Parts: sequence; structure tokens; C-alpha cells
Amino acid sequence: MDNNMPILIYLRRYTSYFLALVFMTSAHLGYSASYVPQSDQSIVASWTVPQPAAQPKVFIAQLISDASKPGLASRYYGRTSALLKPLLLAAPNDLELQFYSATVLQHYHEFDQAQQLLSQILDLQPDHVGAWLMKANIHMVQGDLVAAKRACLQVLGQGSLLLSTACVLEVNAEQGQVAQSYQQLQRVVNMAGNIPREQHVWLKQILADLAQRQQLPEQAIQHLSDFPLAQAPVSYLALWADIHLEQQQGHIVLDKLGPIVLASDSFDDALLLRLALAEQADNSARNLASSSASNSTSNLDKKVWQQRLSQRIEIRLQRNDTAHAADIARYYLDIAPDAIKALHWAKINWQQAKLGPDKRLLDRAMAKQNSSKSATQA
Repeated sequence: MDNNMPILIYLRRYTSYFLALVFMTSAHLGYSASYVPQSDQSIVASWTVPQPAAQPKVFIAQLISDASKPGLASRYYGRTSALLKPLLLAAPNDLELQFYSATVLQHYHEFDQAQQLLSQILDLQPDHVGAWLMKANIHMVQGDLVAAKRACLQVLGQGSLLLSTACVLEVNAEQGQVAQSYQQLQRVVNMAGNIPREQHVWLKQILADLAQRQQLPEQAIQHLSDFPLAQAPVSYLALWADIHLEQQQGHIVLDKLGPIVLASDSFDDALLLRLALAEQADNSARNLASSSASNSTSNLDKKVWQQRLSQRIEIRLQRNDTAHAADIARYYLDIAPDAIKALHWAKINWQQAKLGPDKRLLDRAMAKQNSSKSATQA
């Protein structure tokens, strides 16, 4: 694998909407033609079926790449994991297979195992840019910012100035240097010239996040305006939705994100949550307008997305799915208020991830719990 010619592959970080990234060589994949039923009544479910490539590693790389798209993560990571098991049994020392395995482990929040694999890879191949970047990302998610920056600087040692700089600036932002990191990253991107599309998407998302943290919504949206939403990864869409939700623009989220999610193979928890929040906000706005206009007491609420999210949360609870702890906590904070459950899941999320959004989620849940206790005692 040529680490000097990487493409970015996006992995959803359930603790937040940020990008986690890994690097691997380009892979090309065709998709098999789908059977089209003659009647809608014969359709039970539909999904994209990837056609295996002649080389298993190429197929695995493309599965991981496509897993960033709406509705594909669960199935594609599951298939990747199943494909890797026999390959690793046959070739346990294959560094490329180990790297793909670490990618899957990271997705499922098996961070310690992923780090062990990455360390093994780097012992044998110290110039593996992707391994250093994944180590940096995992360290950052777990709150070890010193180790994260150290891993970022190792990328610089391999000649990847743009990637290393962006990595370091993202860590600096987590250390509180948001405005400085934003300004420096803007300069770096402007000076970089022609950037591969995958790297450009990643950099623009970091810029949008840093702008949002500074209460600069117009700039944040502008950073996300260069790429069609229908072709964006889930983390990009979730960030885009959050920015609009903060601006009380739930109708935009419903109008633009809703069709993308409906067209996907399945519903992603992160996107379901934001659509439910947008629907809730839109219902409140319409009810207020109706009440002001006619003093009507009719219920105008539509709860299509909220009901879908509730069904998904129930499944997560039955499975005790801690990988979605942040989404579950936000559900109990904002959709179906329950202070005890919100704090329970926010604490589980904090055990796994210690980024800014995770701390704010925990603080919100603790405040909600304290407020509920005070109300009960009063």
C-alpha cells in the first residue's frame, strides 16, 4: 500500500459528528444491477448490493469507504468484519489487513484493540500515515490530547504537511485554541491549491465545525456549500443539520436532509435524531403561528421522524448499544425528556469519548438531573 497516495475514508464517530479518518489506496467497485419487482406490493425492502471485486483487499477498502454514506455503515462494516476474519487467519501478519481491522475496531469503539493493532503496524512500518492519523484520532476522542498531537507530528515526519497541520490544529482546537486554529487552517487550505476531493471534504468540515463553535453560522454553512449534500458522508450531513438547527431552521433540515435519508438503504441514528429535532422545532413554530393567528387549539404536530427515532432507540436499548450512547442521551434530553436516562447514557458516552461535544452533553444531562431533583424537592 502506497501511503504517499492516500484517499480519505470517513468513519462515523458516534460520540459526535466529527470526522475520523484513515488513509488507503484507491479502490474501484461496481454495483450489481438490482432486480426490479413488477408490483410495489412485492417489495419488502431494498438496498444497494456491492459486487465483490476480484481482489478481496480492494473490495474491503471500498466497503469501508462507502460505509460513510447514509444508510450503509451498519451493513458494510458488518460485511467487512466477516470478510476480514478468514483473511487474517490465513495471513495474520498482513499489515494492510491489520489496518482494515483497526478501522473496523475504531468504528465499533474498540479503541484499545485498535490502538494495539496500529502500534504493531507502526513498529514494522513507521511511515504508515494512515496508522498515525488513526492513532491521533483515537487519542483525541479519548481525551489524550498530548498523545494525539504527538501522533499528528509523526505524520509531518512522513512529508504530509497539509494533513499533519490540519491534524495538529484540530487537536489545538480541542485544547481551547478555536479561533487561532480556525484562522490558521483557513490560511493553510487557501495556500494548499489543488486538494484531492476527499481531503477537501474533510478540511471543509473541520473549518465548518470551528466556525460553528465561534457562533459564525454563515461562515460555517459556506464551508459546507462546496459539495452536494446527496454525496456527503453522514458526519458532514449531521454537522450541516446541527448548524441549521441552531439557527432555528428546522424546515430546511426537513426539506433537504429528509429526502436524502428516505432514499438511503436504512436510517442512520445521527441523521434520524436531527430530523426528529427539526420536526419537533417545526411543529412548535407552526403551532405558535396557528395559535397567534386564530387562537386555534388544534394539534398540528407531525411526528413521523420522532416516531422513527423512538423505534430505533428502543432497539438500541434492547441491545444495550453503547456505541450510540450520545444519540440516546440526546433523545432523552430533547425528544422524550427523562433526566435519569439522559444522565445514564451521557455518562456511558463520556466513558468512551471526551471531546467538547461529549462534555457539553454530559453537562446538559447533569443540569437536567439537578433541575429535576430541585423540582421534586420543592
